[in-house]
Amino acid sequence: MATKETGKAEATVKDFSNGKDGSTEVTVPYTFDYEILETAAELAEKFAPADLLALANARIKSTANSGARQKAVAPYAQDPNSPAAIRESMIKDALKLPGMTKEKATAFVDSLMAS
Repeated sequence: MATKETGKAEATVKDFSNGKDGSTEVTVPYTFDYEILETAAELAEKFAPADLLALANARIKSTANSGARQKAVAPYAQDPNSPAAIRESMIKDALKLPGMTKEKATAFVDSLMAS
């Protein structure tokens, strides 16, 4: 028997509410309800065989595309030990601190790297 579940997620979006200009981002929590199918019979009730075949083929194509894309763009990836990559990583880490903004984190990391 299908099980009903409630998922929780967050979306980060630019804030245009109440006439704002979208220069800030807000994280909006939301919930959603869905069913978890547990048997092949439930699957057959929800999806036609042609739908399942199309879904499987889309998954196979997506997986192949993802692998090929990773291989194709690998030579262009940033060296994780380069100063720019280290700076970017440090800024991301600094943003995890309470009350830290992107501007403060950038200034903090730049001051560390300059010394």
